[in-house]
Amino acid sequence: MAFERSFKKVDKKNAYSQLEKANLFVKEHKKYVNPKYRLVYHLMGEYGWINDPNGFIYFNGIYHCFYQHNPFNSCWGPTYWGHAISEDLVKWQYLPIALAPDSEYDKDGCFSGSAIEKDGKIYILYTGHVKKSDEEYMQTQCLAWSNDTINFIKYEGNPVIGLDKIPGGASKKDFRDPKVFKRGDKYYVLVASKDLNGKGQILFYESHNLIDWNFVNILFKSDIDREHILECPDFFSIDNKDVLIFSIQYIENNKVIRSETRYCTGLIDWNKGVFNLEYCDLIDYGTHFYAPQTTLGKNGCRVMIAWMDVWEREFPTHKLGHNWAGALILPREIYLKGNKLFFRPIKEIEKYRKNEQIFEGVLEGEHIRLPLEDNCFELDMTAEFFVDTEMNLELLSREDSGNDLIKLTFKYSFGVLELTVTIRDSVNNNENQSLLIDSLSSRLNLRLFMDKSSLEMFINEGEKVITKRVYPFKKYDLINISSQNACKVRLKKWNLQIT
Repeated sequence: MAFERSFKKVDKKNAYSQLEKANLFVKEHKKYVNPKYRLVYHLMGEYGWINDPNGFIYFNGIYHCFYQHNPFNSCWGPTYWGHAISEDLVKWQYLPIALAPDSEYDKDGCFSGSAIEKDGKIYILYTGHVKKSDEEYMQTQCLAWSNDTINFIKYEGNPVIGLDKIPGGASKKDFRDPKVFKRGDKYYVLVASKDLNGKGQILFYESHNLIDWNFVNILFKSDIDREHILECPDFFSIDNKDVLIFSIQYIENNKVIRSETRYCTGLIDWNKGVFNLEYCDLIDYGTHFYAPQTTLGKNGCRVMIAWMDVWEREFPTHKLGHNWAGALILPREIYLKGNKLFFRPIKEIEKYRKNEQIFEGVLEGEHIRLPLEDNCFELDMTAEFFVDTEMNLELLSREDSGNDLIKLTFKYSFGVLELTVTIRDSVNNNENQSLLIDSLSSRLNLRLFMDKSSLEMFINEGEKVITKRVYPFKKYDLINISSQNACKVRLKKWNLQIT
């Protein structure tokens, strides 16, 4: 009880007025959102901008997902925490905004953080951001909690990890995105950081009560030979392996020029506070994936959600005046094979399948054409290659005379299977991306999810995943599949209807 009494609302009048203002603004303005590129089975904000998912947690039979949110505009700005809940990670219900930048230690933004259950309540650790100028800012770690999962109370002693607990040799500015978890009777938190030479690292802290934190060590230090920061760390254990996740921003002249997200498998030395790396790889090979968070789901599986955008790309719905920008991926289950992580779409999406279409046969110099009734669908295709060939799968808009196109080219040659993705739409302007799928297999499995302006592809049971945003002039109404030489194809397609 003493722990609970140590919390109170900070400047209650100001906190209430800022949250009230934001919630009222969204309620009054969401009718002005243009639905053209709005997603159907992905989480977005009701109005305005969203980026990183925060505080992703399965709590009392409900998934909670908070998110970085500017409720007043469709560009990045004053950072609040939006909040939505779901029973199945597909259909989401919006709750009132959870956190507002209303205190001295977070007045310029309630930046990213995570959630944990304690004493039957949700507790949040987040970064308070205070800006002195464009180049000078301060970041500290702050604590809040809720008795009803809707209204959140900030700890009166915030910040709980202040500048005085940043170790020597670490940046006093870039210190953010706490990931909290429990092991035994201790709480641990990972915090994104940079050293004084501009190289990314992850700091490791421990506590017995979520309030009093002690620095343990630098858990992980990057060996990338250029300026960057490791953001949004996440950690979990699966099948006797420890997994560390982080997103990387590559920086040049104080601007982000490229982003990616990696996972590392290995083991933590809990006595030394060091992560011993065994294997590292990209989580997603696409161009629109960042800042994932994971939680244990209702069946004990590890579930991941992430921002389906990145900082260095365009945000067309803002540019077009649609009054919204940003979305989160279709959540994915994580499983381990050896040292490698595999990712598959959550099983719950399957209950929304409608109007199944099936094709099975051998293609050789011919085309399969399937009509598309809607741009919210799932396609599951298995192809088996017998000889060197090139197979194409195209999503087309017949009405638009070829301006709109998503083309997947699978080239099988001398036992090597390669994929090239070509997107031609109102934004991407004939963008191409290629990657090696498998150097030893003649079999391909592809699960493709389209949701109006998003494309997610799970290749060979999730060994590789590609996430992209697409913005067609007209909706796609035709699937065209062809192969130069013989290959066997089995294909199933469903509309996805969220009612």
